Order: sequence, then structure tokens, then C-alpha cells
Amino acid sequence: MPHRISSALERAEINLRLLGHTKRAALVMLLFLLLALFSAAAQESSSTVTEAPIVTAAQPATETQKAQFQPQGSDTVSYWYGINYRTPFVMIPNTGKAANIARNSVEYIHVGSVGILNNFADVTVSMSNMSEPAAAGGSGATEAYVILREGIGLNELTHSSAFKKGPLRNVAFEVGANLETKNSSFAPAERTLYVGPKFVFAVPKGFFNVGLHFRKEWNHEGVLGKPEDYTPNFNIEPTWMLPFNIGKAHIAFSGFAEYNSPKGKDSFGSETVSEFLVRSVLAVDLGSVLMHKSQLLDLNGGLWGWHNEYGKPASAPGAKQLTPFVGITLHLGGGQPRHNP
Repeated sequence: MPHRISSALERAEINLRLLGHTKRAALVMLLFLLLALFSAAAQESSSTVTEAPIVTAAQPATETQKAQFQPQGSDTVSYWYGINYRTPFVMIPNTGKAANIARNSVEYIHVGSVGILNNFADVTVSMSNMSEPAAAGGSGATEAYVILREGIGLNELTHSSAFKKGPLRNVAFEVGANLETKNSSFAPAERTLYVGPKFVFAVPKGFFNVGLHFRKEWNHEGVLGKPEDYTPNFNIEPTWMLPFNIGKAHIAFSGFAEYNSPKGKDSFGSETVSEFLVRSVLAVDLGSVLMHKSQLLDLNGGLWGWHNEYGKPASAPGAKQLTPFVGITLHLGGGQPRHNP
């Protein structure tokens, strides 16, 4: 009987923790909704201001050329929540089993272009629950992860359509970096460089791109307190955003995937293996339904899959995951179109 009571108390404690995280997620989503309503109201009021006709003189050709190089792009801020993320060797105490980690994340994405340059920046800050504690204890671990990509379209560079062939709309030369810091006991500090071509495929709406990269990673391992200098390896990186309609609902299917070939030995002397990951999101455009402002506010559901996480074999605790998550996205400057990165 005492064992049953103890088990019941443990289950109740877990349910209370999950309820607390759910309330926090609901409050953040409510905040995003209020921000979207405020943004929509501000845009509506500004659009109703009567504008006097403006007469402009003809601009010289040089001014027209300058206008073509003005920056264009879109920016979004998202909140995400999931309850069963995994990290290699983060385990339930005294079990040897991988821990399910609840995480709250805020993500900022910028997609834009200036002249022949296309740029992409993704900054995500995530806080885990106590299943993945911070090294100093007292709270869950906090991670900051940054993805940067910069591409030069070869059609634009050559002032031609030489790279618009068959299913291809363009080919770009791309460079980029992934940067990470996390205050867990493992203390990862990823610094990864990416260089290679990106193939831009012609699709009716949205975009579908595939990058083929030379990849070089440096990292840190806090258990032994050693830096990690991995062997250069090969990366395939598809990215996509495909919009469609179901009745009056505007929906978009977006995401990215990665294949990374083995990258040599880790700090423990173990050989790494190929890793596969995919992050896909289905977004429903709430702005067009609730506020008559398309691409202002999205309600999202997604799936995060990772096999052989960080190059560790999937047989290791926490080295594979299939994690559903939910979120809400606010398009800054609402109503701006999505751009092809």
C-alpha cells in the first residue's frame, strides 16, 4: 500500500508540472494573440489616413538602379512548446532510460535579400524543464542556437538565365554557420561552417531548395572538459515552404531537413555515424480569418525528428527522437509576403 501511495504521489507531481508548463504555454500564446491584434489595429488605423496626392519628378536611371538594391524581406517571431524532446545521455535518474524533456522556445527568423545577395538568419532560445538541468542546478538548461546562411544567385551574378534549366529556377553559391551555447553539464559550444551550392527549384508557389555543403564542426564537451575538432564532412540541406488553401483557410507546409555524413571521432574516441533530422511545420493563417490581415498570425503544429542525434548512434539513450510541438507565429510588420530564402 505505501508503494501505491508513493506512485500516485509521483504521478500527481508529474501532472502538476505538465499543467504548469501548459499554463505557461497558454499565457505566451495569449500574449502573441494580443500583439497581433494590436499590430492589426495599428495597421488598420494607419491605412485609413487620407493621403494627399504626391507628384514626383522623373528619376534618373541611377536612382532606379539604386532602388533595385534596397533590402527586402520578412521577419517573424514564434513561440514553441513540446514535452518530449531528447538529448543524448540525458536520462531519467537511476534508470538508464532517456528523459523526456519539456521545452519552451522563442524563435526569430529573418529572410531577406539585398541586390544579388539572399540572407537567412534564425535565432532560437530554448529553456528545458528540470529533466535537463542547468549545470549549476536550480533550473532547466537554457540554449541559444543561431543559423546563418548567405547566398549569391548565379543568374543574378551573370545577368543571365543560364542557371534556369528544367526544374531549376536558379543555382546559388551559399556560405553559412551554425552557432550554439548551452549551460548544461555537457556545455556544448557548436561552431560549424557550411560552404557549397544551393539548388533553387521551380515550384508553383512558395519555394523548395536543396543545399549541398562542405561542413566543418568544432564543439566542446564539458564532461571531460575537452574541445572537439571534427573531421570535415558532407551535408545535404533541403528547405521548403509550400502554401495551399483548404476552403478559405490559408495553410503552409514548411520546414527543413539535414543529412550529415560521419564526422570522425568524438571527444570520447567513439566514431560518429550519419545523422538525419527533419523539422516540419503546418501553419494555419489565423490573421486572414480573425483580423482580415493575411500573414499576420499563424497557429502551428509540427514534428521534430532526429536519428543519430549529434552523430551518436540511435542505440545510445536520447540519441533519437520524434517530438510533436505546437506554436504561434507573429509576422512583424504583418501582411508582408513570405520570401524565398
